[in-house]
Amino acid sequence: MTMNRSLQRLALAAALVALSGQGFAQFGAGGGGPGMGGGRRGARPDSSAASRTGEGLTTPATAAGKIRDKLYDLRLQLMVTPEQSPLWDRFSDAVWELAGRPGMTAAAPSDDLNAVQFVQQRAMQAQDRAHRMQAVSDALSKLYESMTPEQRHTADQNLPAVIP
Repeated sequence: MTMNRSLQRLALAAALVALSGQGFAQFGAGGGGPGMGGGRRGARPDSSAASRTGEGLTTPATAAGKIRDKLYDLRLQLMVTPEQSPLWDRFSDAVWELAGRPGMTAAAPSDDLNAVQFVQQRAMQAQDRAHRMQAVSDALSKLYESMTPEQRHTADQNLPAVIP
């Protein structure tokens, strides 16, 4: 009787392991899902991920988290050297400045603004974004100059997904 009971326990354990393996594979190797912080470190950015996650419904906090994760992943992929770290920091700061600026999103029309004022406001926002994008470009150019051919190849393939 104890042999039969041991076999039952072993079969139950095997079934649980098989089921947990299915869940493990289904949810991205233990990544825990969006926002859990696991499974994505060092993975290549997936350009189709935005269509699956409903990117249009992100909050500023989740958008900032995505940018932070993308920058972190890219830094790991590039294997930034200690000598390149100050250049990386300038680039990373410029990306944060571009992404995290209040008013960078399109403002809804206000009852206080007439059509001309609204368009002028949009023009100022576009100019501000252009200045910030130029800062990103300048910082990236200096970083890119310091990169090895392998790092440049990695940057060429993965950097567009990082720029907001």
